[in-house]
Amino acid sequence: MRAGKYSFKELFVNRYVDQLIVPEIQRDYVWQKEQLLGFLSSLAHEFQEFQGAEIPEIPVDTQSDSGALLQKDFEDFFRKRNFSANIGFIYAYSDEQYQGRYFLIDGQQRITSLYLLLLTLASRCGQEKAFRKHYCREGRPMLDYRVRDATSYFLGEVVEIVLHSPEMKVEDQAWYLDSYSEDTSIRTMLDNLKSISAWLEESELSERQFFDYIENQTEFWYFDTNISAQGENLYIYLNARGEQVQSNENLKAELLSKVGTDSEKNAWGKKWEHWQDIFWRKRTTGLRQPNSNADKGFNGFLSCIASLKQYLSGDQHYSSADKSSSAQPLTSLLSNILKLDEIEKYITALEYLDDNKEQFQVLYPYSGWLERCLDELWSIWNRDATDWFIDYNKPDVYSTQTNQMVFTWGILHWVDLALEREMDVDQFYRGLRPFFLRYHNNVRAASQVKESVQNLLHDGFATKEETSEEYQRERWLRSIADVEDRRDSESVLWELEDHRWNLDGSDVGAINITHLLAFDSDLSLKKLKAVRDAFWKCFPSTSSDRELQSLLLHYGEYWQRKSPYYYENYRFDDWKTIIRGSPHRGIPQNDVFHRCLYDVIESGADISTLLAEKRGHFSPDINAADLQSQLLWYNHFLKESMWQQGNFIAIGDGSGKDEPDEIFPDKQAFRNTKGDFKGGNPEKLSEMLPPEVKKNLGR
Repeated sequence: MRAGKYSFKELFVNRYVDQLIVPEIQRDYVWQKEQLLGFLSSLAHEFQEFQGAEIPEIPVDTQSDSGALLQKDFEDFFRKRNFSANIGFIYAYSDEQYQGRYFLIDGQQRITSLYLLLLTLASRCGQEKAFRKHYCREGRPMLDYRVRDATSYFLGEVVEIVLHSPEMKVEDQAWYLDSYSEDTSIRTMLDNLKSISAWLEESELSERQFFDYIENQTEFWYFDTNISAQGENLYIYLNARGEQVQSNENLKAELLSKVGTDSEKNAWGKKWEHWQDIFWRKRTTGLRQPNSNADKGFNGFLSCIASLKQYLSGDQHYSSADKSSSAQPLTSLLSNILKLDEIEKYITALEYLDDNKEQFQVLYPYSGWLERCLDELWSIWNRDATDWFIDYNKPDVYSTQTNQMVFTWGILHWVDLALEREMDVDQFYRGLRPFFLRYHNNVRAASQVKESVQNLLHDGFATKEETSEEYQRERWLRSIADVEDRRDSESVLWELEDHRWNLDGSDVGAINITHLLAFDSDLSLKKLKAVRDAFWKCFPSTSSDRELQSLLLHYGEYWQRKSPYYYENYRFDDWKTIIRGSPHRGIPQNDVFHRCLYDVIESGADISTLLAEKRGHFSPDINAADLQSQLLWYNHFLKESMWQQGNFIAIGDGSGKDEPDEIFPDKQAFRNTKGDFKGGNPEKLSEMLPPEVKKNLGR
């Protein structure tokens, strides 16, 4: 069979085709209800436009037989030309050893769904004979599933049941085996036959005319790879590239059907293939378990940009029936929102982001955040777990989704407008930074994205709130006249902000840097570097933080009381809170870490040296009454073994019967734990003391 455009009926009545086979190497029929209903809704929409089309009159005498016939032919041509439903591309291969048999390698989900739709329509509108004539051979379906023998047998039997007695329950038939319920394709066919019947009951379509439309006006481009081995190799390649028919393929078919000429359809079809290739190359980005194909990423991206368009236009719809009475299937929703040139616009933005990042990175001593930012952007789409059509005005209800909207919408909208204004590379990529930080700070104000982007474009500030870090940082950087000095300063700021304890500030007031320094006239590049170097001394990547825990005891009460609260349970490594001096449970904290950090800066010493110095000046007092002095007493003798079970100290065990501490009897026993008493090996600090210390104490 030659490559070209065919209607569904033309595929099956073609004299070269005896059977259309889903081969063993193909996957199962897996379209779920959402995908099926989206496909059906799209077809119904095209059918209604076909029926309601306004046909231009041609200058002929319609009273004459020849004129009436000419007008009728023109009407048929006009409707077919402008209102057919195009469902995309179908690939198959033929084999000389199996004359008349064509093996599908791409398009099985659409072809199978259409076959089941026509089957159901035929049984409902008296077209059983036509269906048997055009879509069966010698009593067997012309569509055959060879994925498994059971699937092939089932399809043959179920076609006869639906045509002969559609009310009969398939699962009650004598030939239906219990194992069929475990067959993915069989289970999906049964579910979708029920879904099709229910959908037709509610659709109020003229089913007889809809049957004709599906047969004759549903079109696709068919390609025959001709040689069996090449066909199988192409299937493997397509499968690897992620081109199985998913919602993006359905959307492709719907959008291409709205394009005017065949040459335009082909041009956009090629562009779509290029877009899928981009998502194929990026299918593993940001994921621990990589996607096997491009579908999830592309689907996630398309939903993202559709929801962004809705947000920018202020016209919000929903994709789930439990969220709005105006809900509609996702593919139908996307096709009503998106246009091909809009998708192209955002694809161009993604390509620019990837292609020009190195030009930006060479300008800065540190710019590692950019790769992370782009990876996280792709990971959101590749996971395809975001409900993009929730009510973004409810950030407390939909916190994860609205946070991801702030990030993805902010970046895409910024990049789109920045490209439109031909912004230089430096300013272009710097504009991503506020949305990167907001994402990590769990900012959920998706409704403010448009305003933030406009602020960036017009003023260079993502926010006009003068007390915010974003504003203070940018204002200070603007005060640096020399471009190279500004870039060096910003690099150090980025490096500090990106440290694991500074970046994710969502639980501590979205503070990423101002807990370490103030953006005032005293701040300089030299001071910035000193803060950075001292911070890295506090948290070296190659060792634990237990020396710092011990050192901070000399500066004040920095620990945090944690659950359970029926005994005193203190955590000493809640670093996001500790380094910011943040209030905890309503109790203001002091600037313990800040004072320690600036001692490191002034002394130039590392943590070990400064700790040894502090211990050398400390005089342990057995009569100490305050908790800080008591903890210091134990730490003086136990040193870092004080934390060997974990970074918690419990006072008492909550039983109400715990004995007094051996060293400080005004308190119950001090114990080092992993966080609670469930597991681990909690140890009393008094029992961990060296023998000579106990001897000197007379214990």
